[in-house]
Parts: sequence; structure tokens; C-alpha cells
Amino acid sequence: MSVFNRASRTKNAMKTSVAGVAVNLCKILLGFGYRSLFLMILSETYLGINGLFTSILQVLSLAELGISTAIVYRFYDPINREDVQYVGMLMNFFRRVYGVIAGVILALGLAVMPFIHLLIRNASEVPPDVNLYVVYLLFLLNTLSTYLFTYKLTLLTADQRNYWFSLADLAATLARYVSQIVVLLLTRNFTLTLGVGIGLVLLVNYAFSRWVTAQYRPVFRVREMLPKEERGRIYRDTRAVMYHKVGATVLVSTDNAVLTRMVSLAATGIYSNYAMILQYIQILIGQFLGNFTPSVGNARQNMTREAYYALFRKMVFLGLWVASVVTVCCYAAIDDLIAVWLGPKYMFQGWTTPVLCLQLFMTVSRSVNGAFITADGLFVKDRIRPLIESALNLGISIVLTRWLGITGVFLGTVISTGLTAQWREPLLMYRFAFRRRVREYWFRYGAFAALTLALSAGVGFLKSRLAWTPGWALLLAETAAAFLLVNGVLILLFRRAEEYQYLKQLAGRGLARLRRSGGGIPR
Repeated sequence: MSVFNRASRTKNAMKTSVAGVAVNLCKILLGFGYRSLFLMILSETYLGINGLFTSILQVLSLAELGISTAIVYRFYDPINREDVQYVGMLMNFFRRVYGVIAGVILALGLAVMPFIHLLIRNASEVPPDVNLYVVYLLFLLNTLSTYLFTYKLTLLTADQRNYWFSLADLAATLARYVSQIVVLLLTRNFTLTLGVGIGLVLLVNYAFSRWVTAQYRPVFRVREMLPKEERGRIYRDTRAVMYHKVGATVLVSTDNAVLTRMVSLAATGIYSNYAMILQYIQILIGQFLGNFTPSVGNARQNMTREAYYALFRKMVFLGLWVASVVTVCCYAAIDDLIAVWLGPKYMFQGWTTPVLCLQLFMTVSRSVNGAFITADGLFVKDRIRPLIESALNLGISIVLTRWLGITGVFLGTVISTGLTAQWREPLLMYRFAFRRRVREYWFRYGAFAALTLALSAGVGFLKSRLAWTPGWALLLAETAAAFLLVNGVLILLFRRAEEYQYLKQLAGRGLARLRRSGGGIPR
């Protein structure tokens, strides 16, 4: 009996996507419920502390240097060949490296701790019942647990069984939110609420790591380490991935730090509500697009270049379609959602929301590129770009924040991404993976981007002409209207495209198979 997953790529991708969407919808509901209760009992300043410390620990996680990407990339071929011995050696190497990384992060975290108060512009903003250093230690403990327990879950991802990871994530999230809600209602204490939630997440992650060991028992019975020359190749790849890790971390983590230092802790708390919504949107989309990375890695081992290119075109078309739909719907509804959910005082004003939506379109539209670049190992050829992007982001954001306030922080991210990753990633794929000219990609991308901009502007114009008081019914109505509008326009314009016809047929076959099997997943 095979140790590894031998189901078809389509079946694995469908199972991962369905499980991921279902799990993340549950997480979204839990997150909204907890955030609502949190702001009823405490305030946005506490959320600002949460966002700031999350960003600090993301920066400290640079000690990982992206070695997980360099290792996971090597799982695809031995899993495809059923080479249990080699996969076991990779996991042993993974465990040893992550133990060292956990020690480094602990040392760096403790070294940074005496200086965290310097990141807060106005010390009087810190609530009197919060000890910054105790809260920071709790966040540090939570980060360390990732390297001690959850590294084993990487094997599930490489083996196209990420749906089990989704279920584990739901269990940890459920334990955290339920415990935090109970403690928050009983004590109204931010630090105790945070500590109890983190403790339960640690227990769930530990239990699931033991379960993974049992599922892949032959792999974890292997005691040998990787040969020295293979370890050397991983370290060389890690140097390339390191640049991506540094760039991505600085790009994501500096927004909260710049907001806290140059605007206020309360502004960081307000942004955290928008960030949570946008993050949930990206997570849901990731279940369809990002989770295809292991399947892409498997396909790369078995497809011809022409078939691989055809797969890329279909996935890019799907990614751009999804990016257009979610961007227009988000632009139509996100401000009203904040107003209905938390109240008008938590809304952004001016151009901040349009810039955030533009950033969302750029992020979602790149998700397919990222999956193919990772699966193809092309991150090695793009090692300098993330450093340039992160440096541009930090510098431009600081300058623009002085002129534009909060909007400048996010506009800096948009500009830095547009000057670097947005054009560089497709160029790498077309030049090295497909050996083709990239202009076809940009023709399709430009069409979707222009349509998204026009539809968003049209939706904004219609809303400005209608005077209404936001409510839950109206919020659902305007979101549904935007969804129907953008899909209707895209179907009208692209109904004859080869990629649209393929995806339409695939969806039809999947639904027919589901009906015949009584809810099973199509192969």
C-alpha cells in the first residue's frame, strides 16, 4: 500500500479547495464574532497592539530565511517516485534546522524586547491594564510553536493533502476563539484572554503533529540524514529564497509599523479591521488558487512544456477572473460592511479604500504566478527583486505618509509592487519555463485590469448618486448586484475564449459528477 497520496491532481485540488473554503468560511464567522465582541468590551487600541506585535514577530521570523521553500520544493519528485527513504531524510533535516531556527528566534525576540516601547509614538495610548512586555512574550511563544510543531504539516501540503491541514487549522481556530470569548466575557482582561487562546492553539498543534507522524509512520521511522552534498544544495537554494523571505516579510510587516510610528496606535487598530477582511478574502481565494501549488509541482514532473503552458494559461485566466470579481465586490461593500458591523467611526475616508482594493487586485492576480514559480523552482532566478521591492515599499510609504497620511502607507505598497514583482514574475515564467514572449500575458492582464477599473468606477458612481443608510440587507444586496454585474460583463466579453470554455466544461463535469455520486469529489 502506498504511503503517499495517489489520487488524481484534479481530485486533490478539488478536495483541498472545497475543504479550504468550508473551513475558512467557519473561521471568518468566528473571527467576525470575536472581533465584534472584542471591540464592544475593549477598544481599537488593543487591536493596534495586536497588529504591531504580529508585525514584529513576522520580522523576527526572517531567521527562517525561507529554508522551508527550498526544502518543500524537493518533496515533489521523491513523493512522485514513492521514495520513502529520501522523504524521511528530508524531514529529519527539516526538524533539525527548525530546532536551530526556534533557538535563534527566541534569542532575537528576547534581545528586541527592551526596545518595543520605542515603536509606539505616544506612550499614553497604551491601556493601563496592559504590560507590553508580557503581551510580547506571549506572541513570541506563539511564533516559536510554529517551528517546534507545525513544520510536519509541510508534508501534507507536498503530498496534496492540504485539506487535512485545513481541518487542523479550524480546530486550532475554534479552540482559540471559544476560549478567548469565554475568558473575555468573564474577566475583560486582554492579556489573560490572549494567553489562554495561545495556550490552546499550542495544544491543538501538538496533537495534530503527532497525528501526522502516525499517518506517515514509515517516513518518520527513517533515521538517516541527507547526504552532505544535498544539504549544500539546499543551503545554496536557501540563499536565493532568503531574499524572497526578507522582501515579503518587510513588504507585509512594515505597514503596521509605519502606521503606528507615523500616525497612531488607534489608526493601526482601525486598519486591522480592514486588514482582517482583506486577509479573509485572500485566504478564501488561496483555497482555489494558492493550494494548487502542490498539484502544479506534480504536473511539472509529468507534463510536456506545451501542456504545462496550457495549464498556466487556464489558471491565469481563472485567477484574473477571480481578482476582478472580488475587487469590484470589495470596493462596493467593504466600507459599508465596516459601518454596519462596527460603526462609521471605524471607516477610512478619502482614497484609502480604493488604494486597498487596487492592492487586493494586484495580490490576487499574482497568486497563480507565485504557485508556478514556486513549483518550478524559479525563485532562485529572482532573488534580488524582493529586496528592491521591500526597500522601495518602506521608503515610498514613509515619504507618501507625510503627504497623504494613512493612504500613503498602502499606496507605497502598490507602487513598489508595480515597479518590481508585477512585471518580473510573468517574465520569468515565459522566459525560462515556457520559452515564449510575455506579451500575450500582458494583453490578457491589461484587459481584465481595465474592466475591473471601469466596473469599480461605475459602481462607485452609482453609489454616490444613491442616498441610503447602510444595513445588513442593503449590504447583501449591493454585494450581490456587484457580483452579478462583473460576472455578466466578463461572460459577455470572454464567452468565446478557449480558457472560459474549458473552465465552463470542467465546472459542468464536476457538478454532474457530484450529483451522480451524491456529493463525492470528481476525479
